[in-house]
Order: sequence, then structure tokens, then C-alpha cells
Amino acid sequence: MRFLKVLFAIAIAAAIITGVIYWVRRQPQPVPTPAPPFETRGKLQVFALDVGQGDGLLIVSPGGKTVLIDAGNARAGDEVAVTLQGRNIRTLNLAVATHPHADHIGGLRRVIGKLKVDQLLDSGRDFESDEYDRLKRAIKSRKVEWILAKKGWSIDLDSGVRLEAFNPRGNNQWITEVREGGSIENANSVVLRLSYGNFAMIFTGDAEFETETALLKSKTFLKAQVLKIGHHGSRHATGEPFLKAVNPQAAIISCGADNRYGHPSQPTLDRLRKAGVQVYRTDLGGEIAIVSDGNTFQVFPARQANLASLWEGRIGLEDQFLAQPQKAAAARSGLKSKEVD
Repeated sequence: MRFLKVLFAIAIAAAIITGVIYWVRRQPQPVPTPAPPFETRGKLQVFALDVGQGDGLLIVSPGGKTVLIDAGNARAGDEVAVTLQGRNIRTLNLAVATHPHADHIGGLRRVIGKLKVDQLLDSGRDFESDEYDRLKRAIKSRKVEWILAKKGWSIDLDSGVRLEAFNPRGNNQWITEVREGGSIENANSVVLRLSYGNFAMIFTGDAEFETETALLKSKTFLKAQVLKIGHHGSRHATGEPFLKAVNPQAAIISCGADNRYGHPSQPTLDRLRKAGVQVYRTDLGGEIAIVSDGNTFQVFPARQANLASLWEGRIGLEDQFLAQPQKAAAARSGLKSKEVD
């Protein structure tokens, strides 16, 4: 009998050990990022992460300070955390929630749960959604300093790298008049300008024409070599006056290959092509790295996209509506009331 008890105990212990090993293997593990095919020492690095239909942008200063602007949806958040850990990033000096839509902030909650985050810059535009509530709870439980963005806010990272906010205006001066079918949250996205020496990059969140017009009216200095295109390349963003003011050499479009919103749109791609801007897309090129020494910059997509495909827009519900109004309206009515792009 004693022998059977010992044998049973051994079997139980073996089962527990096997279960633990299985559980550990099922958890996402940080995968060391291979050495990039470019020199990074003493340079500013910006990565447009491949988060599918959403935004996720990582800034690494020459001295190693880190900023994460959005992190895709909740599903992408785990992958973003693993990517950061694979780059030996354990602390984020700043996270930015450009606006409270799930395809931008869903992943931030996951990242905050796995990495130390010192501060989070938020648009401050309240929005009723479970995802935004979960993010606010994560900020509180992880003791992250919560900062409300407003025009004129800035942070100096190191080596002369500066990040400055252009939108929202602050003090409850919200943009409230938007196009039919537009979003007040998108219009009040946090818009940032990153500068390092003679190099600059603009980050636009999901800002559209209304925000661009407000920035132009306020005489904001927008000139930058690289522009992160607003609202994933929507037809309602990146107007000609805004493009003229920024005068970018390169444009980054973050969108998913399987999105149904028609991102990027053909009209936006046509405007970029007319302006002579080189386009890079995460749906075609995967993760995109921008590296600058403060004077020049280089762009390195993870994979090379077919040149013809770069300038080919996607077909979305709005395009279908223009072609077949009744069918597209039926499809749009089937979307969940809180589903936003």
C-alpha cells in the first residue's frame, strides 16, 4: 500500500510539472530582435510597427529614451510587448494614446501590463467604451502618470530630440464640427512633431481634414521630412493644403491588409503621388524603420513591396456606397454601434 501511495504521489507531481511546462510554453516569449540592417548608434530611430489595422509607433532616441505612440488593438498589444522586450526595452519613458478608439489604445493596456511606463499622454477626449475604461484602470493600477495633451506641451528626450504636441488645443477647446459620418474623437487626435537637428516627423493619429484645417489656421509650423499619414490613409485626410505645409519627402501609412475600410484610399494615394512623396505601407512592407542622424534620414521596410501595389488603394464600404448605395448601406448598418475605424 505504501508503495502505491509513493507511486501515486510521483504521478501527481509529474502531471503538475508537465502542466507547468505546457503553460510556460504557451505564453508569448520575448524573441531577441536580430541586428538591424542599418547603423543605429547615435541615431534617432522610429519604427512603424506592423499591428494590422491600427497604429503603433515606437521612438528610440540616440540615448535610449523610448516613446510608444498607440499600440494597435488588444490582440496586437501582446505582440507589441514581445517586440519591445525583444529589443531589450523594459521601460517606456512615455506612451501616447492619440485618441480613445480600440485600434489605437487596445494594445496600450496590454503593454502597460507587461512593461513599466513612466507617463501616458492622452487626448483627454472622454469616450464611452469598455476598452477605454480598461485602459484607464490599467493606468491607475500600474501607477502611470497621466498627462492631458494640449497645444504647446513638449518633452525633451535626449541628444536634442524633442516631441511637441500641436493638437488638441486644450482647455476643452475641442473640434466639434466634423463631416457626416466623421468622428469627434478622430478630429481631436493628439498630433505630434518629433524633431532632431534638421530632421522632423509628424504623427497625426486619426486626424482628418477638420484637424488639418485647424492646424493651418493657427499657423502651426508643420514642415517635416516624414509624415505619418492620418487615419490610415482615409480619403478624408491628408489634403493638398496640409501636404503643402508639411512638404514631406516620405509618408508612412499604417493599415491592415484585410481591412474593410478602404485604407489607404485611392484619392489619398493620388494626392501623395502628385506631391512627389515616397510612400511606405505596413500592409505591404511590414514594420518600417526610419533612422536619422539629425541631418539625413533613411527608411527601411521589413520587406520590399511591389511598386505598382504601393500606389493602389483598397476598396472599402465607402467605395461600395458610391457604386452601390443600397447594398453598402445595408452592410454598414450591420456594424456594431461601437465599432470604429
